[in-house]
Amino acid sequence: MADALDSALLAAVIAAFGLALIASGVFPMDAMRGYPPGTSDETPTEFSMRHRLHDWAGVAVFGLLPLAALIAAFTLPDVAWKAYSALTAAAALAGFGIFGQAWEQDHPHTGLVQRVTILVGWTWLGLLFAHAAS
Repeated sequence: MADALDSALLAAVIAAFGLALIASGVFPMDAMRGYPPGTSDETPTEFSMRHRLHDWAGVAVFGLLPLAALIAAFTLPDVAWKAYSALTAAAALAGFGIFGQAWEQDHPHTGLVQRVTILVGWTWLGLLFAHAAS
């Protein structure tokens, strides 16, 4: 398994995912839609540069992890890991799409959708690393 993780493309995509994840924390969103508590329920008409950078980092995070899983589905030698990676890629990509729609509609379960999508992708990534380390 560790040999399969020698894939330069998979490593580059996972590294880019990690950098985008860091960037999304370094550049926080503007206060809006009642968060943090006490903030107006409205969506601002203009956003700060740090908010836009957060949004772009988020797009990278939610796009790169399914891409990494898809690459793994084609590069890992084990059939079970290929299947799990392909399923993760599909579920994470679908979750990203559903999250985007929920965000645009200001759906009350937007945060839940986001966190389930994160759970799907990060569980796969953590298990992949644990398996590679064994």
